[in-house]
Amino acid sequence: MIIIAGALVPIILTILLGYGIKRSGKLAPEFWLGTESLTYYILTPALLISILSNRTLSELNWLHFLSALLFTVLLSAGLLIAYQRLCKPFSAAGFTSVFQGGVRYNTFIALALVAALYGDEGLSYAALAATGMIILINVLCVAVFASSLSTQGMQLLPVLKQIISNPLIIGALSGILLNISGIGLHPILVDTLDLFGRSAFPMGLILVGAALSFKGILQHWKLVLSSAVVQYLIKPVCAVGAVMALNIEGVAAMVIIIFLCVPTAPAAYILARKLGGDAQAMAAIITSQTVMGFITLPLTIYWAARFIGPI
Repeated sequence: MIIIAGALVPIILTILLGYGIKRSGKLAPEFWLGTESLTYYILTPALLISILSNRTLSELNWLHFLSALLFTVLLSAGLLIAYQRLCKPFSAAGFTSVFQGGVRYNTFIALALVAALYGDEGLSYAALAATGMIILINVLCVAVFASSLSTQGMQLLPVLKQIISNPLIIGALSGILLNISGIGLHPILVDTLDLFGRSAFPMGLILVGAALSFKGILQHWKLVLSSAVVQYLIKPVCAVGAVMALNIEGVAAMVIIIFLCVPTAPAAYILARKLGGDAQAMAAIITSQTVMGFITLPLTIYWAARFIGPI
């Protein structure tokens, strides 16, 4: 528990730094937009390429690893959809926010925590996790928006366009292609991209803090609570069950747990705003989950490790 808490403290302090800087008003809004673009389009893809381009992927138990991740996400998504269809507890727009709060994950927190706890081996698994989950989650979220809010139903072309143009997917797939083709990257390029990528950790966490907004949490408490139950209870329990059923051990197992128990992604707010969801509720869910994550993350990782065993 002490090791987990020690790894989380720098992450929490960096998030709080971002919150403090944004609220101080010392930096113009253009700074935050530029920093977000730099981190999302350049720094994080560079990290994924440096991780995946030269490492022996055949040594990773990738089939069972991705199966556990994607099964848990699909199960959580199915439970949310079934609950909405049977009980109709939320408005259509409100449900899209609960859904995103229950299936999305914060890439920056997940990567930073994996790097702090499990180093390069953990990051190799984390890059694979990010690739698979980004594709599936984008399809699920856009499909739910279309079925809940659109009179035209789900349109395949916009979904494919969003997936193909996602810079994290481009970075991860580029690294995998360089790896399996045997081309790889020169060590100098790997070191350069790794240097760029490592800066994605503090920048991404500062952006997480800058995006926090405590307005509307009480107003949307039912949506906040419902999404938190899925994110911090159902998903971790299902993840542990999947890991044990598939006999996944060690670092791979813990990376799965981390990716399935971190807060939802700030990008969910942008999607809610663009596609007509409840953006205010989404902002409340993102903020509340990030704050709750300070408490739930060490407890969940410690609890899961007792089932999975020593690393």
